[in-house]
Amino acid sequence: MYREEYAYELPSEKIALYPVEPRDSCNLIIIHKDSGEIVHRKFSDICDYLEPGDCIVLNDSKVQPVRLILRRNTGGIVEILLTHRLSEGVWTSLARPSKRIKIGEKLQDEVGQSIAEVIEKKEGHLILKFLVSESTIFDKLGLAPLPAYIDRRPEKKDLETYQTVYARNGFSIAAPTAGLHFTVDLLKKIRDKGVGIAYIQLDVGEGTFRPIATDNVEEHVMLSEYFRITRYNAELINKARRVIAVGTTVTRTLESFSQRNVIAQTGETGLFIYPGYKFKNVDALLTNFHQPGSTPLLLTAAFCGKDLLFHAYSEALKRDYRFLSYGDGMLIIPQKKTSVSFEDPVQFSRNISS
Repeated sequence: MYREEYAYELPSEKIALYPVEPRDSCNLIIIHKDSGEIVHRKFSDICDYLEPGDCIVLNDSKVQPVRLILRRNTGGIVEILLTHRLSEGVWTSLARPSKRIKIGEKLQDEVGQSIAEVIEKKEGHLILKFLVSESTIFDKLGLAPLPAYIDRRPEKKDLETYQTVYARNGFSIAAPTAGLHFTVDLLKKIRDKGVGIAYIQLDVGEGTFRPIATDNVEEHVMLSEYFRITRYNAELINKARRVIAVGTTVTRTLESFSQRNVIAQTGETGLFIYPGYKFKNVDALLTNFHQPGSTPLLLTAAFCGKDLLFHAYSEALKRDYRFLSYGDGMLIIPQKKTSVSFEDPVQFSRNISS
């Protein structure tokens, strides 16, 4: 299976630069994956597709302000994304641009104060040693880690909008974006309908957004990410009539278990899901529109079927849906089969488990 098979043309003007307000006023495309029917609604209508006894599963990991905009001695701007804490004041990071940055170089803030020293360059990463406290980094300099395709400087408001309303704990360097559409009132409405709401924590790291660099999809290796599921939430998921995973991070976490049974556990998952994978623990998927050829797109194609998914993407583009992190939503649900059908790719599976 080749990466280019999952490419599609995404005009830059279709990429949402800001979220809509209120959060649940965005568009929601409904895909009945067994019949092929496609319906266009608003996200606030999602309760119409949930039933008593269902359980929606949310990732409550909290996005941290890990994006920094610093300067070199030459005056050139360097955008930093802190990815992993190695020890007190020492972090692994991604930088743009990074090619000319040298070991020993000190990066400064906008007033010229030295903030971090580059102590190592390793496998496309910069290892930084902070020259100020971590609290200064995160409280005064840290910005929301908006993806690079959102072509603007992060604003103070993004610290709120690029965060789910139910974020609690954890350390994510990107948002679990399928959950950005929920409001407190909508979650109450869902509960009032008799639908369970379970929470898992998967700290979104590089594994989620790391591009597929190989031509052959099967050769791509996901980087592992930390997850945690409590006993209460595992029981809530296991007794559900249907499990609706909110986002690809939730899906990969739930599917990391070998059988249709979720257990309380803390660990890491590097599960890579692509077409041909047989799902065990997820019955419906709520997600966003994803980048061409990305791992979240392949997971969605695995759940929906490539032909049907790309048909839905084509409709969404024609109807001026907003794409990617701050864009519109998609709900893929099962339905009794009718005469309309779309064939999935040839079935095969591969698990990369923790």
